[in-house]
Amino acid sequence: MRSFLPRAALAAPVLAAAALAAPPAQAQAPLPRAAGAPLRAAGAPLALPGSPPPGAAGAPLRAAGAPLRAAGAPLRAAGAPPWLGSAAQPLTRDPDPWFGDDKARHFCASIALAGGGYALGALATDDLHTRIAVGAVIALGAGIAKEVYDAAGHGTPSLRDLVWDALGTTAGLGLSVWFDLAATPISF
Repeated sequence: MRSFLPRAALAAPVLAAAALAAPPAQAQAPLPRAAGAPLRAAGAPLALPGSPPPGAAGAPLRAAGAPLRAAGAPLRAAGAPPWLGSAAQPLTRDPDPWFGDDKARHFCASIALAGGGYALGALATDDLHTRIAVGAVIALGAGIAKEVYDAAGHGTPSLRDLVWDALGTTAGLGLSVWFDLAATPISF
């Protein structure tokens, strides 16, 4: 067994742990404003270009968080085509979005587990396929166990979480193999 192999294989979980320790990204960034455009106070109604200033006679006020729409236009669901009117579906937030803090945690934890499993496999064997299998079993097994735990009434099970677990496992194993091959000297 090569002595540098375990050190190279451990680089992936170290990088993933650093990613997990990074501060979470902000959910909403402020929108850029045009040069010379006046700033709007927080909670103040938003006026569309060409409309009278808010509070002027006949100018409609928009409640905070209300969607922007033309006068008389029906409300429609987010992401619904414009030809569907208000009968499409109610405006609700997705309870399990594809992108969010929970999905990032699943992704990063799977990277760390897959890299750690690959490192454990590297300690046991020189066979690349076996090391990849060990990393995949550990990372995907932990993800499936978490969803089974959630399904038992301790949380909300999600197929989307498993998708992010699989993506993180793939990324972790890819990084581990890359580090492993980069640390292997070329012999002629």
